[in-house]
Amino acid sequence: MSELGVSVGLWAVLVVVGAALGLDAASWPQVMISRPIVAATIGGALLGDASSGFLVGAILELLGLGHTPYGAAVYPETGPAGLVAGAGLAASGGSGLGPLLLAVACGWIIGWVGAATVRLQRRINGYLVANLAAAAPYRLEWRHRMAMTIDALRAGALTAAFAVPVMILVKLVSGLPMGGAALPAASAVLLVAIALAGGVGVRVMGGGRIAPLLFGAGGAAAALLILLTG
Repeated sequence: MSELGVSVGLWAVLVVVGAALGLDAASWPQVMISRPIVAATIGGALLGDASSGFLVGAILELLGLGHTPYGAAVYPETGPAGLVAGAGLAASGGSGLGPLLLAVACGWIIGWVGAATVRLQRRINGYLVANLAAAAPYRLEWRHRMAMTIDALRAGALTAAFAVPVMILVKLVSGLPMGGAALPAASAVLLVAIALAGGVGVRVMGGGRIAPLLFGAGGAAAALLILLTG
């Protein structure tokens, strides 16, 4: 971790910030810090390069605009995903289209993984408040606070699981020699990663919506082009 410029303390800060960003999306305080352009900028700033984080966040923000957050709509969770993606590009030095594309792809994947965990958490919330209509008010308040705590732990765990692996992966791509066997290997890694992003998006959103799949195909083609001409 020292080669990435990330200490255990900084990793812990990322986890705490990720938990706060996860809370902001729905639980509290809903002041828009969980938007990817903000979250990724924070991630980059914590690694000493806010501009790299802002660049990743701006792209994720544009991708996320296609998902309207209303009612039962399903869309990627942007807070922890943006934070990790922004930190990942900043840790790599923030140079090159390849690392940028990979950071965005990682943010997209983490966003859909986060969406799946949000759906699971909402089921847990349903159990927490079931049969409490006639219960004492303090019990309902306690369950409400418990649901918020679970939300924070969920977002923190998501950040903890992905932060360092994404930094390592983006860092490796930033210094990868584009020759010999490294070229097809790197192309395959990017292709699989972005295809998984599209596949998870289709799975979560439903088969009738192909926007994530289209992004996966376009991103994979762009990754291959960048690697072949880099």
